[in-house]
Amino acid sequence: MTNLHILPSEVEQENFYRLNEVLSAQSQEERPMTGSQFMKSLGIDPDTAEQSI
Repeated sequence: MTNLHILPSEVEQENFYRLNEVLSAQSQEERPMTGSQFMKSLGIDPDTAEQSI
């Protein structure tokens, strides 16, 4: 844990589930698209729900 810059005394005080979630997060490139990003990729403006095709 010291490689992650977390002291052993701090690990015992941390919320284990939140710490596990943070440590297992994917890089930004590997994250799935959000709904609005998917709509934009289809040519739909998510703010107005109008197609631009």
